[in-house]
Amino acid sequence: MSFLKSKAKVRWLQRQFYHHKTMSSKEKKGYLLNQLEKKLENSKFDEKTKRNLLIAADLVANIFVVLVLVLLIRTFIMSPFQVSGISMCNTLNYWDEQCHEGNGDYLIINKSSYLKLPFWTVGTPERGDIIVFRPPQNNGEFYIKRVIGLPGETVKLIDGYVYILNSVHPNGVKLDEPYLSEQNQGKTFPLGGIEEFKVPVDHYVVFGDNRQHSSDSRLCFKEGYGPGCETQGITPYITVEQIEGKAAVSLWPKPRIINSASYPEL
Repeated sequence: MSFLKSKAKVRWLQRQFYHHKTMSSKEKKGYLLNQLEKKLENSKFDEKTKRNLLIAADLVANIFVVLVLVLLIRTFIMSPFQVSGISMCNTLNYWDEQCHEGNGDYLIINKSSYLKLPFWTVGTPERGDIIVFRPPQNNGEFYIKRVIGLPGETVKLIDGYVYILNSVHPNGVKLDEPYLSEQNQGKTFPLGGIEEFKVPVDHYVVFGDNRQHSSDSRLCFKEGYGPGCETQGITPYITVEQIEGKAAVSLWPKPRIINSASYPEL
């Protein structure tokens, strides 16, 4: 008899597990609150206490659901980011006709743009995208730059201008950069001594729009690195895994959509 009771209990637990597994979050919440209400009915609490306990349980359940949703959204869909410094001026941190050194544009980052799942990739960075990433030499902070060189390409800096060599343009073509300010046009110099970037597979070259004041691929993302930072074993490239997302919207100080530059001809 004891064996039969144990077997029946196991089957009951299996049914309960399957029932929980197939329920949605909303159904689970309702089910758990229902179970709590039944428990309270058989308790010695007065009606007011029972009601207050049910209200508190409902509130805790709602808070838990909201926290889970926020975590999922910030991990896979979007997250906030505040730009600090002048490396992307005049595109970002520029108002009242001047660049601002401290905290400036408050952005929403689209994290789903380059989402990588085990069997599916949503998208890859395109030339002209403004991205937030963790630099390879310093994973403790975030940088924001513009994608310039794509995997397999060669990026050359000649007389202050950027040239792209790829399968479409094997002899190279000068990159048109209308987003650069007048002060930065023709001022893309090899600050770290690297005049030519041969971009490895699955890697990218990124520059700031304020070319004279940006720690980017030309400096291996670190102020103070002298000429030949690449020869010192310090990489000037970033990977998709280091990218947090694509700048989508600026909420402050001037609400606007952050548009990427488009280069279909390249």
